[in-house]
Amino acid sequence: MRVGQVRVTGATTRRAKREVRRLRASPLAPRPSPQPWLELHRAPSGTAYIGITPRQVLNPPAATGMGFWSINPYVGCEFGCAYCYARETHRWTVERAANQRDAPGTSREAARLPVAEGFERRILVKVTAPQVLEQSIDPARLGTTPIVIGSATDPYQPAERRFAVTRQLLEVFRKHEGLHLGIITKSALIARDAELLAELSRRHAVTVHFSIGSLDRELLRRLEPRSAAPHTRLRALRRLTALGVSCDVLIMPILPGLTDGEDELRAVVGAAKEAGAVAVAGGSVRMGPATRNTLLPWLERHRPALAARYRRHFGEEDYVSKGYASALRERLHRLQEEAGFDAAEGERRERRVSGSARWKPLQTELFGASTTSGAPGTSAAS
Repeated sequence: MRVGQVRVTGATTRRAKREVRRLRASPLAPRPSPQPWLELHRAPSGTAYIGITPRQVLNPPAATGMGFWSINPYVGCEFGCAYCYARETHRWTVERAANQRDAPGTSREAARLPVAEGFERRILVKVTAPQVLEQSIDPARLGTTPIVIGSATDPYQPAERRFAVTRQLLEVFRKHEGLHLGIITKSALIARDAELLAELSRRHAVTVHFSIGSLDRELLRRLEPRSAAPHTRLRALRRLTALGVSCDVLIMPILPGLTDGEDELRAVVGAAKEAGAVAVAGGSVRMGPATRNTLLPWLERHRPALAARYRRHFGEEDYVSKGYASALRERLHRLQEEAGFDAAEGERRERRVSGSARWKPLQTELFGASTTSGAPGTSAAS
């Protein structure tokens, strides 16, 4: 049969199955470089997993503009979050490959899909990432600058269950010590690696950042249609903290008028405390181009009145108003302290993972709020 312009034959399927078996066996043993842009698996849902062979996996702070080294085992993400800011990275990767002479058919087929669909349905698996990391890691060069796994796409998304690239990367870090490692995820699959993370915590400074924007399961099912339910994330958090792994909760991005209500935020903060998190951090949505292209249409479908207010406020700008940001910060500080968290530590963590130290808010009011309060909404449904 044909998928786009890619001819899928029995031989192609057999090669892909051999590739998957080889990836699972002795992941760090020397072996020939796999064929790039080979379709490794196609799920019944139509999602295709395509192997790519990166030259490097550690992205330096100078390249990312962030205060940490980053590793992303996958390009693209199946969770389908309406507010995701990383969709353009997938487009750039696919188009660069598709524009090469003798470009693989898989890259050309992926490049023809709409950006949002391609990001969620053509997952690029960095099959050689563990080997590249093992050959290039230099602890002396890394120093105490944090290494964050999952800064753009979730390292424990569904693809990880099949390909285990994140697990293999963590195995590389077992051979070193004294590094600062962070993992950002909204997946309960991370509990699979609890024992390994506990071991790494004895060799490195390890922090797992659980992204939990709300405890409203029905809301999240619409906002993040293929992500783990919030209670399963909390269960994974408990599992890790019980083994001595340091975990915090990121209430990010907070969506004005949707997830910023005091009762809603209090519920997340309280649940994080009960599960053993050492800190809670929060920050408002940044309306960059990729987020704008998916979140605004989502609001039009599910909250049309709120969509109009977003359009009026943000216009062509990316950030919430100064008044709103200040009021939200005060609300978070109050709730953090109420639960026994260090609010200042939460703010430091928010800046660390989001790069918001260079944040420049609009000097306008959100949704017509008064210039004296600029207060966040009081209800997730407001």
